[in-house]
Amino acid sequence: MRWHLPILISLTLTACAGTPQSQVEYVPSTEKFEGTLPCGDCSGIDTTLVLKRDAITGEPRSFYLHQTRIDAPGSERVDTSWGNWSKSRDVSDFERRIYVLQPEVGAAHVYIPLENGDLQPLGAQGAPLNDDNDKDITLQRMTPSLHLPTRATE
Repeated sequence: MRWHLPILISLTLTACAGTPQSQVEYVPSTEKFEGTLPCGDCSGIDTTLVLKRDAITGEPRSFYLHQTRIDAPGSERVDTSWGNWSKSRDVSDFERRIYVLQPEVGAAHVYIPLENGDLQPLGAQGAPLNDDNDKDITLQRMTPSLHLPTRATE
């Protein structure tokens, strides 16, 4: 009977090692994005956006937006705002998710989260912003992705 115990333990450990790991969805509590937005009377607007989420639920909490106008005439070159943000669906395309940033003072900012993690700003009419060459403008995600690799990407 004693020689059965090591075999039983060995079989149990082998069974445990063969079970697939469950996929863990990591949602960072802070995400940082950077990029340059178009500007009508300057060379561009250097933009840094920090989104904060609830660490447990991943639900939106607050944001911090810092923008610097490059080569802007006059004295108003830097704008900083903060407030709350929310996730919702676009009413014209229900499949499209949007992030709405509502600063404490001023107009709302709207972004589309892209599959690669970047954010695409929308203009006043709801269309994605483009540069002079008609290329899409995005804020690049600076927060590293901490997702575990899948077997296909290993």
